Amino acid sequence: MKNGFVVFLLTLSCLASAEGLAPDSNLSHSDADYGCTDQALAQKYIKDFNIDVASFGGLELCNSAVDTKKLLNDIFIIEKGAFKADGGNLFIGGFVAANNYYAWSKQQTRGVERGDDIPYATAYNSGGYFTMQDGWAKLSTLGRVGTFVHEARHTAGYRHVGCNQGPYQGSSVSGCDTTYNYGGSHAVEMEYYARVSVHGTNFHPVYQKMARLMAIGRSNIFFNQSPIQKREALLALSADRNSATLFDGAEKYVREVPGVAGRLKMTSFGAVLFDGQKAQSIEMYQNSGFKDPVEDVYSYFKLLMDKPTALFDFEEFDQGIKRFAVRITADNKLTAFNFPSGDWGRDQALPFQVKKTMTAVPGVDGSGYFLQSTADEIYRYLPDTARLVKQNVAVRNEYSKVTSVQNKLMALKSDSKIYVIQNNQETPFEGSTDSFSDIVTVPLYNGFEVVR
Repeated sequence: MKNGFVVFLLTLSCLASAEGLAPDSNLSHSDADYGCTDQALAQKYIKDFNIDVASFGGLELCNSAVDTKKLLNDIFIIEKGAFKADGGNLFIGGFVAANNYYAWSKQQTRGVERGDDIPYATAYNSGGYFTMQDGWAKLSTLGRVGTFVHEARHTAGYRHVGCNQGPYQGSSVSGCDTTYNYGGSHAVEMEYYARVSVHGTNFHPVYQKMARLMAIGRSNIFFNQSPIQKREALLALSADRNSATLFDGAEKYVREVPGVAGRLKMTSFGAVLFDGQKAQSIEMYQNSGFKDPVEDVYSYFKLLMDKPTALFDFEEFDQGIKRFAVRITADNKLTAFNFPSGDWGRDQALPFQVKKTMTAVPGVDGSGYFLQSTADEIYRYLPDTARLVKQNVAVRNEYSKVTSVQNKLMALKSDSKIYVIQNNQETPFEGSTDSFSDIVTVPLYNGFEVVR
């Protein structure tokens, strides 16, 4: 029963007591912003949801490092979240009434406990009894609330099925829903994120940003019939790294970026800045007004959180209908993540020293994962067989970055300008004359409107 209900991937009191954030405040993305939970309110939550407090570390009203307090914060957000009238978003299907999440969640919950018996899961539901795993404890407030809502839907008998695409394609893992209209756990979770983003009235803008990231990052792989359609755009990081420009067809948008070091990497939801150890998210659809770093737990860059270590490279990419995540370690070994087993596969010692990696190469058809050796030879990595195939092309070291956008090669040169490469010829990119420090292809989906 557990496997059908798994979410993939994935002090007794305080001297000073308060009810957390006031109901008319912005519900925050950060546990640190929630004050001590009123003891009477905590007891109400414990009773309403039959929480096994001891399994979460004992009753804790103030310290969010304790899992009990995390859960109390989650339920507080579920109870206090407010929304205006629905409408105008394809993720909102009316599966749960907008201002009824607390009563609905209570009705669908027989009990809640903390466990660590399924390492690859975030949580699971067995007959209305939720078991929150280690993955749940690592998530943000938004991610934990989404997990709770997801699990609540399972109580009514909604189960996952095998995946026909994505990381679990071809495996025995049941991690997907057939369609969005089925109204299963994935759909109810996505509906919550969309409501927070487009209809929420008392959520912090960063919490709303995270909701968009999560909705896009999960909905593009966990439905066998995708509810959203993808297109490709170009994201270019400014020379001073203070902002980025999104080129979506003929439209240009300035996007906020976190003030951190790192290289631009494409993800399933958009892009991140990756510094070799952590990946910080960049949201494509609108600016929140806050540049707070938001660590990526929305794409498979979240695997970096499990065992933080300095890497030479990390890449999440699709090959056909299947999704892969690969890393190159500091000691020049390549490893692919085995999603069904929930762990990294065997390290593959590379027969050459890697100088850089690419997702597109002039003279080579299609995008993929390419390794350039210190001898300036190019190899394509074939993830299905873990083979490296040498490419018969000359290296163009004048290009600091090359990417493919809608089958068109775009290159960033050492002069900090973007060029279009076609028939081995380059022309300045008409979309911009600005100077940039990095470029990457990003996916955009019709789940949310791109706004200025």
